[in-house]
Amino acid sequence: MNSISPRKALNKAYLKVKPSRKDIKKFKDNLKLLLEQINKAESEEFHKNLISKFLQDTYYKSNYFINTKGRNDLVIHNSKYQKSNVGVIL
Repeated sequence: MNSISPRKALNKAYLKVKPSRKDIKKFKDNLKLLLEQINKAESEEFHKNLISKFLQDTYYKSNYFINTKGRNDLVIHNSKYQKSNVGVIL
Protein backbone atom coordinates (compact mmCIF):
# COMPACT_ATOMS: atom_id res chain seq x y z
CA MET A 1 0.00 0.00 0.00
CA ASN A 2 1.33 3.43 -0.96
CA SER A 3 0.58 6.39 1.27
CA ILE A 4 0.30 9.92 -0.03
CA SER A 5 0.23 13.22 1.79
CA PRO A 6 -3.04 15.14 2.21
CA ARG A 7 -1.65 17.86 -0.06
CA LYS A 8 -1.30 15.36 -2.93
CA ALA A 9 -4.62 13.63 -2.19
CA LEU A 10 -6.75 16.79 -2.19
CA ASN A 11 -8.08 18.51 -5.27
CA LYS A 12 -5.95 21.63 -5.86
CA ALA A 13 -9.02 23.88 -5.51
CA TYR A 14 -9.31 22.91 -1.83
CA LEU A 15 -5.74 24.02 -1.17
CA LYS A 16 -6.78 27.60 -2.01
CA VAL A 17 -9.42 27.71 0.75
CA LYS A 18 -8.01 29.52 3.78
CA PRO A 19 -9.89 28.73 7.00
CA SER A 20 -10.16 31.56 9.51
CA ARG A 21 -8.52 31.35 12.93
CA LYS A 22 -12.02 31.32 14.44
CA ASP A 23 -12.98 28.26 12.35
CA ILE A 24 -9.76 26.46 13.25
CA LYS A 25 -10.33 27.12 16.96
CA LYS A 26 -13.94 25.92 16.75
CA PHE A 27 -12.78 22.72 15.00
CA LYS A 28 -10.06 22.06 17.59
CA ASP A 29 -12.38 22.69 20.54
CA ASN A 30 -15.13 20.45 19.13
CA LEU A 31 -12.67 17.71 18.17
CA LYS A 32 -11.21 17.74 21.67
CA LEU A 33 -14.71 17.40 23.13
CA LEU A 34 -15.53 14.56 20.71
CA LEU A 35 -12.38 12.65 21.63
CA GLU A 36 -13.09 13.09 25.35
CA GLN A 37 -16.56 11.57 24.90
CA ILE A 38 -15.40 8.36 23.19
CA ASN A 39 -16.33 5.33 25.25
CA LYS A 40 -15.04 1.94 24.10
CA ALA A 41 -17.77 0.21 26.09
CA GLU A 42 -20.51 1.99 24.12
CA SER A 43 -22.15 1.01 20.83
CA GLU A 44 -21.76 2.26 17.29
CA GLU A 45 -25.10 4.07 17.73
CA PHE A 46 -23.71 6.03 20.69
CA HIS A 47 -20.67 7.13 18.69
CA LYS A 48 -22.75 7.93 15.60
CA ASN A 49 -24.64 10.48 17.67
CA LEU A 50 -21.38 12.01 18.92
CA ILE A 51 -20.12 12.36 15.35
CA SER A 52 -23.41 13.89 14.23
CA LYS A 53 -23.21 16.48 17.02
CA PHE A 54 -19.56 17.21 16.19
CA LEU A 55 -20.40 17.80 12.51
CA GLN A 56 -23.39 19.99 13.34
CA ASP A 57 -21.55 22.08 15.90
CA THR A 58 -18.41 22.43 13.82
CA TYR A 59 -19.64 22.94 10.26
CA TYR A 60 -23.22 22.22 9.31
CA LYS A 61 -25.78 23.36 11.92
CA SER A 62 -27.37 26.28 10.10
CA ASN A 63 -27.07 25.21 6.46
CA TYR A 64 -27.36 21.41 6.26
CA PHE A 65 -29.69 18.71 7.59
CA ILE A 66 -27.92 15.75 9.22
CA ASN A 67 -29.80 12.56 10.10
CA THR A 68 -30.45 9.03 8.89
CA LYS A 69 -31.93 8.38 5.46
CA GLY A 70 -33.49 5.04 4.67
CA ARG A 71 -30.93 2.36 5.48
CA ASN A 72 -28.05 4.87 5.72
CA ASP A 73 -27.04 5.50 9.32
CA LEU A 74 -25.81 9.07 8.90
CA VAL A 75 -26.14 11.45 5.97
CA ILE A 76 -25.61 15.14 5.30
CA HIS A 77 -28.15 16.70 2.96
CA ASN A 78 -27.27 19.40 0.43
CA SER A 79 -29.38 21.98 2.26
CA LYS A 80 -31.05 22.56 5.62
CA TYR A 81 -34.17 20.79 4.39
CA GLN A 82 -34.87 17.10 4.95
CA LYS A 83 -36.29 16.69 1.44
CA SER A 84 -33.11 17.90 -0.28
CA ASN A 85 -30.73 15.45 -1.93
CA VAL A 86 -28.11 13.65 0.14
CA GLY A 87 -24.59 15.02 -0.43
CA VAL A 88 -22.58 12.86 2.00
CA ILE A 89 -23.14 9.34 3.36
CA LEU A 90 -21.13 8.30 6.42
